Amino acid sequence: MRKNINKIVAFAIGVSVMSGSVMPVFAADTTQITQTTQSTNIRTQTNQKTVLTLDDAIKSATSISDTLTLDEQKITYQDKTNDITKKQDDFNNVNDDKENYDNDTADNSLNKLKQQRDFDEDILIHKVTAKYNDIVTSQMKIDKAAKELEIKNKGLDDAKLKEGLGITTSIDLKSTELEIENLQNTQKSSENALKDAEYSFKVLTGKDVTQYSLEQDVKFEQLKIDGSVDEYLDNAIDSYLKYSEQLINLKKDYYDNSYDSNNEISADDIDKAETAAKSATKPTDEGTDLIAYKTYEDAMNTYNSTINKYTGILASRLTYLNTKLNNYQDETNLNENKKKFKDSLKGYYTDLLTSEDKINYLKKNIEINNENLSNLKLKYDLGMITESAYNTEVVKSEQSDLDLRAEVINYNNLKEKIQKPWIAFSNS
Repeated sequence: MRKNINKIVAFAIGVSVMSGSVMPVFAADTTQITQTTQSTNIRTQTNQKTVLTLDDAIKSATSISDTLTLDEQKITYQDKTNDITKKQDDFNNVNDDKENYDNDTADNSLNKLKQQRDFDEDILIHKVTAKYNDIVTSQMKIDKAAKELEIKNKGLDDAKLKEGLGITTSIDLKSTELEIENLQNTQKSSENALKDAEYSFKVLTGKDVTQYSLEQDVKFEQLKIDGSVDEYLDNAIDSYLKYSEQLINLKKDYYDNSYDSNNEISADDIDKAETAAKSATKPTDEGTDLIAYKTYEDAMNTYNSTINKYTGILASRLTYLNTKLNNYQDETNLNENKKKFKDSLKGYYTDLLTSEDKINYLKKNIEINNENLSNLKLKYDLGMITESAYNTEVVKSEQSDLDLRAEVINYNNLKEKIQKPWIAFSNS
């Protein structure tokens, strides 16, 4: 029995030592949390399950994604639409400014769709990673709860024995039973969370995760920003809104310059057309012979042409004014979004720094736990503390590993939102 316990203890200490090696790094240095790699290997060997890596899960998810398939279709059809637009301009012999504007707008639409495909892929990867980590964390919590229950049940047996000997009270027994009930509830909650995560994971990837073993490593790489944080965040936002801003600038340039010079409708043009329309007289007498009817028909055509010219000028002017206003509104909305996104990213960055401090703290806490476990192991080997007391401390130390893992995952999520704002601001 003592040999088995020593194996558990050695494993737990080894776990903490590896977790405790996590430290902030600079530049491209990385650290990997591997607190339960051994248990993964043991489970794989025992159950003979294939290991499903995160990369394999991501590849599977992207291969079955309806969103990415639709993105590719949009790109294909936009490319075809652009070709037809160019043929229309060539056939209609539009002026160079209009042709350049149409070509630039078409290219912008195509590039924006390609960018959206990349955004959607990043968002999908983020979702798969989150679900993958959720499953692993839930499994770890269930394992920990099972160990705690085993220890508490042993404690309950001891408490019953002591009660029978009259060296403990029924209150102590009830307290132990209540602790066991709480642990059972915790385990049940973790099992339900695991089922939910497994279902969501299968929807995303098409993989039944219960048929696989998962890697439990979590990488931690510190976000290193050279220079101004504000400049870094601005660049991230500019990358996100690149083609939206480009389209606004294309419209502004065309309607503020090229369109005005080629399609200018002045106030004088409107006044002349209005005067002509008001002066126009609609003929009423068709006459009784062919010549009279021809004269009537020519007069009616002239009248209609004059009226149509005036209404056409008004419609064109209204379209122009509405387009200009929309351009101003789009530019204003873009600038407001930039401010809003910047404010959110600064909040994420502040949270990132806080998370980094927590990781440092948890790492130090694990180091202390390691020393404490080493001392307790010595006391246990000398018979100074009981098996139950020692196992309790071993299981407690696993919570520090879970806390560190959770904080590293939180850090990685924040970092990804800062580096890729489309993940933070997507509506999906």
